[in-house]
Amino acid sequence: MHTASAMAAVGKDLSESNLATVMTLGDCGTLRFAIRMAGNAAYPAGSTFGPRLHQDFEFVWISEGTVLWEVGGVTLPAPPGTLLLGRPGMRDHFRWDPRRRTRHGFVHFQITAGHATLPPPDTWPLHRALPAGDILRPLFGHLAHLLAQHPPGWNELAQGALRQILAGFISGATATAHTADPAEHPLVAKVFTWVQELWQDGAMDPPTLGDCARAAGVTRAHLARVFKAEVGMGPVEALRTMRLDRAASLLSRTNLPVAEIATLTGFPNAFHFSKTFRAAFGRPPRELRAAVLAGELPPYTRLVRTRPLGNGTAR
Repeated sequence: MHTASAMAAVGKDLSESNLATVMTLGDCGTLRFAIRMAGNAAYPAGSTFGPRLHQDFEFVWISEGTVLWEVGGVTLPAPPGTLLLGRPGMRDHFRWDPRRRTRHGFVHFQITAGHATLPPPDTWPLHRALPAGDILRPLFGHLAHLLAQHPPGWNELAQGALRQILAGFISGATATAHTADPAEHPLVAKVFTWVQELWQDGAMDPPTLGDCARAAGVTRAHLARVFKAEVGMGPVEALRTMRLDRAASLLSRTNLPVAEIATLTGFPNAFHFSKTFRAAFGRPPRELRAAVLAGELPPYTRLVRTRPLGNGTAR
């Protein structure tokens, strides 16, 4: 088992690269925990907590207020959406938001088995900024419910939830399919967000390059260059790929007629749709549908970032 002195070493190197590191894990299935308590806390503006010496691990996730966390001689700002990890042997001090209430959740635990599957604790990040739509905060909510209500099988479920939380925190794998890609160029994101709203409640009528440029607030030539560099294709081609991808999903997962799918995905007629679809997927729409019904896996060719687009109703 890791000793308190080994855990205390984490405060010795708090460089920015250390805080942001992404690590590789072993088989985390052997990890086991003694989960001591979990809950939520609120503090009035301007209050403080500590210094204190950690006797166990503690996750703290900030939901309201901007916190200053003093640890290892360094002061780290922790705005809402920040996840902190204190560990045995660490001494820390919190300064809660001076202007408003601070709220955070927490869970205390010990690692009782599976230490060898983890990187050395002094290489773990101290905090992570959780993206919108991350997986960890829902898991914390699930963990708190399990610990409070003790439904059937609660302990194994709690072990699994905390195992995924710790692995995600250490590795940096915290996103879900609905998490925005932080590396996406802002102009690409702006066009995709605009077209998602445009297509949300109706047919996926194809916008022109000029339409996309006006939505992004740049020239057509500039937008085309950005898309080519970031996505590997121009805006119109990228949006056509998204429409074809949506068509493949509707063919695979609904009984809608091919002609109706062509209309829903913005193609002028079934002939043009079938020709374009075959060029993209290597077979015509009806042949792909028959293959899926016979047991073949549906195509999954997300050449553009996954987004929920359009509507399709099974019947």
